[in-house]
Amino acid sequence: MVRVTFPRVITNQQQTELFQRVRSYLDRGERHVALVDFRLLQALTSEQREHQWRFLREQEKPMRQWSMGIVALINSPTLALVTRAIIHRIKPSVVPHSIVASWPAAVSWAADRLYDNGQREHALRVRQSLGTSSAGLVG
Repeated sequence: MVRVTFPRVITNQQQTELFQRVRSYLDRGERHVALVDFRLLQALTSEQREHQWRFLREQEKPMRQWSMGIVALINSPTLALVTRAIIHRIKPSVVPHSIVASWPAAVSWAADRLYDNGQREHALRVRQSLGTSSAGLVG
């Protein structure tokens, strides 16, 4: 599982580094589920939204092959709306996806995707380590 956490304010360089991390899984041909945590993020610039859209469009083929799904953890209704718009621009069927507002829902969705794709032990580890992790809580 790939877990990506966006900071409160993200620089273009940090965004590029996060995309490189995801791309490393795709380049290695590793099946994975991505849990992308946007809870702290205040906003993306228009340049960053475009970069995100371009990244997803460019990675469409390897994502179809290697990604078992993407769950976005977003507690801002505005950011959730923007994310849904980005997803619909790149074709909603690229990979299974979900946008949720709570940590337990995100962990459960990610673990279910792993389980449904035959990675039962990995799904159990995700539920055990992330489901009870204080890292999932917002103070």
